[in-house]
Amino acid sequence: MKPSVLQTLLEPATTALAVLSRKQQHHHRPSPTCTNNRRDAGGGGRVAGGLLHPVDRCGRAPVLAIGLLFCVTVYLYFMTGTDVTQMIVTIPADDADLPGPKVPKGFIVWGPGCQIMDLNPVAKDVMRLFSKERFVPCSPKQPLTSIEQHFDNDTVLVRYHRDQLDAFMPHYMRYVRCCYQSIERAGTKDKADKNFWVGECVPFNESFLLPPSVRNGVLVRCKAGVSESSKSKKAIYTNVHALIRPQPSVRERMDKFRGRTEKRPLSVLMIGIDSISRLNLIRAMPHTAQHLYDTGWFELKGYNKIDDNTYPNLMAILTGYNNSLAYSICNPKKVGQLEECPFMWKYFADSGYATAYAEDEAGINTFNYHKYGFVAQPTDHYFRPVALAAEKNLSKKMKNSLTFCLGYQNYADHIYQYALDFASQYRTEPYFGLFWTNTFSHNDISDPSSMDLRMKYYLEELDERGILNSSMVVFFSDHGLRFGPVRMLLTGWLEERLPFNFIWLPEWFREEHPEIVQALKINRNRLTNPYDLHATLKHVLELSGRIDNLPGPLSCPNCQSIFAEVPWNRSCEETAIESHWCTCANFQPIDKRSPMVQRAIAFVIDYVNRDLEEHRNSTAVNYACAKLAVGSITLAKMAHEPKGRLPYRDYLLIFDGKPGGGKFESTVRHYQERDAFEITGSISRLNEYASQSECMHIDYLRKYCYCQRTKLF
Repeated sequence: MKPSVLQTLLEPATTALAVLSRKQQHHHRPSPTCTNNRRDAGGGGRVAGGLLHPVDRCGRAPVLAIGLLFCVTVYLYFMTGTDVTQMIVTIPADDADLPGPKVPKGFIVWGPGCQIMDLNPVAKDVMRLFSKERFVPCSPKQPLTSIEQHFDNDTVLVRYHRDQLDAFMPHYMRYVRCCYQSIERAGTKDKADKNFWVGECVPFNESFLLPPSVRNGVLVRCKAGVSESSKSKKAIYTNVHALIRPQPSVRERMDKFRGRTEKRPLSVLMIGIDSISRLNLIRAMPHTAQHLYDTGWFELKGYNKIDDNTYPNLMAILTGYNNSLAYSICNPKKVGQLEECPFMWKYFADSGYATAYAEDEAGINTFNYHKYGFVAQPTDHYFRPVALAAEKNLSKKMKNSLTFCLGYQNYADHIYQYALDFASQYRTEPYFGLFWTNTFSHNDISDPSSMDLRMKYYLEELDERGILNSSMVVFFSDHGLRFGPVRMLLTGWLEERLPFNFIWLPEWFREEHPEIVQALKINRNRLTNPYDLHATLKHVLELSGRIDNLPGPLSCPNCQSIFAEVPWNRSCEETAIESHWCTCANFQPIDKRSPMVQRAIAFVIDYVNRDLEEHRNSTAVNYACAKLAVGSITLAKMAHEPKGRLPYRDYLLIFDGKPGGGKFESTVRHYQERDAFEITGSISRLNEYASQSECMHIDYLRKYCYCQRTKLF
């Protein structure tokens, strides 16, 4: 076991003390300039008066030094909240009796079209960049209010914890007044997803039942004063509580399908965490990962993303569209256009399911970051208005530029509680819900470790509430970390492209469909992607007996449901994964100074500058993007394709751009016969650009743009 931080920091001091002790053993006579560190009745100090006797300066110095070091060490330990001990996850072996070719050791996918390496999640190079973090509660105070939803009779009790009032009341105040306000979605047109409305503040001084008209959430405020008539009152408590209460229109829709089939359809609960690779889930959230392995969740080890960031990867799941098709058919940059997309929740709603969608950090929500969002509310239960109200009124604690704490809870806790309440509300009815979190994972490889036990608790709670008995649960991510020091490692390149994906199926469903269980076991070590997950969700709907002949993912005709065995000889090209995002090829280092590398990078630089020039009018007034030039070349590799000789060669290049110090990664394809270059996928930015690109209004160009003021003549 590795030593603790405390042991590690104290070790030099302990060693020094031991050396000093050995030296003193050789000198029996004290130094003439030192005095004995003993209390002597014949001495000149008065103990009763608090005066110290003369102290041996030579003996006291190391004691003071060690004491000071100890205090500093304890302070740093508890302030940083890190723990160097690392739990090692035991990953179950593949079933030995499964049909088909076996995957050799050192790989998670092996076939003629795809070979993906199995890397060690706790390898030394990546662990140097990782530090385990403790969970720290958002507030030492217990909230004054909490809610208790009774799903059987649709009542909501707001419990007022008067016994906690002393923790909030200033000592000189005696009077407190509390009230609640209903939270509603209020915007229209381009402001539909940006505005919320709160109702009249209704006073209360004890626990009470919310009226049936309050459906989405409540904002609670408490103020205190020296007396009831005092005009000056101090705000002492603010909180927000989200609600899941069924709407009459949802009940009517469900009633239309009641009795059409003998058995209740399988519900779907999708729980997503942004920017966590499979390897980082095992590294940063080992208790969560071990729980998944120990309790029989199905894993997709070869789940490969299809594009750069969250939006296109989620759109592939929810619509079956790639980024280009999504922007042409349902452009989120145009007001009201997102509604034109055939979202999965529409298919489920049309088949009599209740639907929900919730996401934290409203400013970077998948459908709202540099986008207009939804004009019409997309799902029956929609968390965004509550999120906007909470972010405006509650205190925040930031971590790596994101809202880690919102009020008295982690922001993610709000989302997971909403998911549990949604599934509990419709526990006897079919439902589809997507619940997405960004705030503890998006910006740092170590941040998820603080939420490990919390995440495990929520997964256990799914079982405790009986949700796992009726639901397919998809626990997944969109991609791994896309920037930072870890991206310069081999594991960082692989992790960005291989997010985690685990699937739970109820026991009764497994018994009814042994062929699906067999397929999922086989597909554990096959190449899969978000389009396959899209096809799987439609497969679930077809199994309900309420709809059939649903179209497959339009942007990937060869993709399929993972409830059926995926071909072992699949390749990225056949499954609409562009070479830049594909983890199947084996890249080997080549000379960075070779003419081919120089030509390929020059092609990338020219491509970027042409793109910036074509959109020079898309910057803020009096600003322009600087012309990009190549700096140093960090890495150059050439792919050795699994299928052997091809009419092209792919080159993986990492280089610095100037000005701005941007670090870029591109996969460039060279067609040998016609001596032509092509950029596959898109160009990745490996370090943060923050305010460098604020003047650029087009999302994907921000990673290239270094804003400069234009000269005025």
